[in-house]
Amino acid sequence: MSINYQRILLQLLVILIYVGIRYIVSRLFHGKRKLIIWRILTTFLFFALAFWNFGWYWIAYPVAIWMVLALILIAVQVAHNHEFLYRRYWPVFWHYSMFIAVLSFVASLFSGFLPLI
Repeated sequence: MSINYQRILLQLLVILIYVGIRYIVSRLFHGKRKLIIWRILTTFLFFALAFWNFGWYWIAYPVAIWMVLALILIAVQVAHNHEFLYRRYWPVFWHYSMFIAVLSFVASLFSGFLPLI
């Protein structure tokens, strides 16, 4: 199989448009909540693009890693602080989620070589 360069260019264009919109909105609005909302939207954008490349079968692996990350972060917070607070959990969770989503998207660019089941 070969890499579909048109699909990659289209996805890069979507990312550039998203970055442009994000820049314009960040110039208009300020605040800490805006940062968390952008992390959430960026994470879902990259997962959607990875889903577009991976398909229905292979996207389950990044989603499973995402779920395990959530459980590990909860366990670490409970072990360290002896309590679970969403205020401390969400920023760290979305930061690492964005990292996993970007890695999934980059891996999905080469998913044309994965077998279809």
